[in-house]
Amino acid sequence: MNERERSGAAREDEEPRLDVLAELELSRSGFRLSFPEALEARYGRDIAAERVRELRFIALWGVTLYFCLGVLLNLTIIPNPSWKDVAIQLVGSSLIALAVTHVWLHGGVSVAARETALLACCLVCSVAAILVVAAKPTPATLRDFLLAIPPASFVLIFVRLRFREAVVFFLINISVYALSLFYRPEISTSDSVFLIGFMATLVAPALIGAHAFERVSRRIYLHGLLDRLRNENLAEKNAALAGLSYTDPLTNIPNRRRLDEALSVFFTEPGSTGALLLVDIDMFKAFNDRYGHLVGDACLRQVAQCLSSRLRRLDLLVRFGGEEFAVLLPDATMDEATQTAERLREAVQSLRFSVQDQQVNVTISIGIAARKGLNAAESLIGAADAALYAAKHAGRNRVQVAVPVT
Repeated sequence: MNERERSGAAREDEEPRLDVLAELELSRSGFRLSFPEALEARYGRDIAAERVRELRFIALWGVTLYFCLGVLLNLTIIPNPSWKDVAIQLVGSSLIALAVTHVWLHGGVSVAARETALLACCLVCSVAAILVVAAKPTPATLRDFLLAIPPASFVLIFVRLRFREAVVFFLINISVYALSLFYRPEISTSDSVFLIGFMATLVAPALIGAHAFERVSRRIYLHGLLDRLRNENLAEKNAALAGLSYTDPLTNIPNRRRLDEALSVFFTEPGSTGALLLVDIDMFKAFNDRYGHLVGDACLRQVAQCLSSRLRRLDLLVRFGGEEFAVLLPDATMDEATQTAERLREAVQSLRFSVQDQQVNVTISIGIAARKGLNAAESLIGAADAALYAAKHAGRNRVQVAVPVT
């Protein structure tokens, strides 16, 4: 590992884990809503799809309701409305909001762009209502300006703006509303102050509600995230333990338990064919006594690697015990199994180990038993073991086929 990789790994170790950050956030009280950077990034990714669907629905529903209520107010409450101004306010702002929804409210945009787009949709509709009243020919009445307040109130109550965007929305609407009032001389200063205070009083509680709602939503997310992280961690540990239980620690290949499980499946499949090879390193005890157990361990690892590299992907090589290995060859004929065994024997015979400045080698004997005619794993192993014994008794470094069952 180079210096850059080591420093990168060190930084990763120093970064707090997400579960630690989530627990810290749950224990924290206060007004702040944002998470630490890593946790905020995970939060944005996890809720992105659901948030986009929610915002598109809110935007479409809100624009539709805004348009219908605007028409209804002009038909029932406002005397002699200017339908040109109504069209500018309702049709124009609705089309702009729908365009923003189509372009910006989808999964391909960033969190900031998505939330800003929703804010823009809301501002287009609410500010348009204020500006239409501000541009109305003289005289404008107190009632006209009162009717400009509901769109802003509707947004803060029914549209799920995040708290930060809700504050921006509130400030812009109050500012535009105040400028519009002071722009109209027929509205007295006292009436203007009353209207601004009335609007602030009406919509300010919605800001508190927006903060409380977002805080609760984020805390619910943190609880769910902790559950997911614990489950993921538990699944990883279980997978690691399962891997260890099926892996021989010395040779890093599957162990006898894995073979037993494979044979159990093998014999439950009707009509399955194949063969089992039992492989034994010749004179391994004498090799261990002469060169030591550390060299013997290295020999076992290299023999395992040599055997594994010369098998098919679907073949199963396991350490059977001690210096013995087993190879399960699914769907192999006896001729194919014999050819495979000879290939393995020759490969191991060609291996060279450097021990005490000299090159040494080992050989293997192999017993082969075919699945045909056998009905249990124990029978297959017993037949292969008998063939292995015959190979060793005949002089070692050879392949022996079990006598077929008739």
